[in-house]
Amino acid sequence: MPENSKPLKKRIEYRGKILRVSRTGGVSATKTLSRDGYGATINTNHGVRLHKKLFRGARMGLQRGNFQFIGRYESGPFNFNVSKSGVSTSIKNKRGSYNLFKPNYSSFKLAGVQLRGKNAATLQLIFLALSLFVNIFKFLWRISMAVLWFMFLAIKWLVDFLIGFYRGYTSNNPTP
Repeated sequence: MPENSKPLKKRIEYRGKILRVSRTGGVSATKTLSRDGYGATINTNHGVRLHKKLFRGARMGLQRGNFQFIGRYESGPFNFNVSKSGVSTSIKNKRGSYNLFKPNYSSFKLAGVQLRGKNAATLQLIFLALSLFVNIFKFLWRISMAVLWFMFLAIKWLVDFLIGFYRGYTSNNPTP
């Protein structure tokens, strides 16, 4: 079967407080113990990780003898990730996320099927372009309605002013 015609696979998983079961990752159990900014995570698949909270959103740790630095920050629809290997930022929406620096790390979900990689990046760009087009149209529509309403109010005020001026002029100056 050619690579392009592979059927899409649906993500099947269960996530509990301690237990996670998935189609691809199998079964794993995790327990995290933390106190005063220090913590230890025990995972049946990845071993033990010791970590220390540096400040809000950032921590450093040691797992399998390797140093880790992870920083995650969120501001509106933007996510910023910092690690020892680099920086990335992504835009999230209701269909997944588009990674600006590493597009192959993007995700797209539709009808319960999640795509990752190049296909997801392409679909995310299409979705973002359509969203941008719709939002620009909505913005222009609302601006035009506000301008038309302002013009209507200005014309209505001018007509009322002229009618009042005419009535006031004719009531004070009777014609001979």
